[in-house]
Order: sequence, then C-alpha cells, then structure tokens
Amino acid sequence: MATKAPRKKNVVAIKPDVTTQLEALRQDVALLADAVKIQTKTVVGEKTETAKAIASEKTEAAIAKYDELSTRAETSIKENPLTSVAIAVGVGLLLGAITRR
Repeated sequence: MATKAPRKKNVVAIKPDVTTQLEALRQDVALLADAVKIQTKTVVGEKTETAKAIASEKTEAAIAKYDELSTRAETSIKENPLTSVAIAVGVGLLLGAITRR
C-alpha cells in the first residue's frame, strides 16, 4: 500500500494563526506580570510591617535599658560622691593624655 504524503499547510494560512498565538502569549505575559507585581507588593508590605514592629520593640527595649542604667548611675553617684569625682578626674586625665599624643 502506498502511504499518503502529509498534507502541507499553506504558509499564508499559518501566519494568522501564529499572530493570534503571539497576541495570546503577550496577554498571558501581561497578566503574569500583573500577578507578580501584586504578590510582590503584598509581600513587601508584610515584611515592612514586620520590620517596623521589630524596630519599635527594639527601640522601646533600648530606651528602657537606658533609663535603667541612668537611674543606676545617678543612684551610685549620690551614694558615693567622692568616688564618682575621683573616677571623673581619672578619666579626664586619661583622655587628656591620649589626646596630647
């Protein structure tokens, strides 16, 4: 039996089909880009809120620690004024010696 040769499509008939497919592909890529853009904005927004919350917590902790250390230093100075003055003089002399060089 003789086999039939595959029927060739006319190039002119294929061209409109390719154009339609390319247009559909362009639309799909545009939709995908929009979806990625929306998802990116959502994730960035969530991460920004998380970063702000963590920064706020760390700031509050640092302020609390500063207040605690300031109070402790003031109490120590009031309880031992002569020792505090001696330490201040010693630090002043040390800084003076370092800056002369």
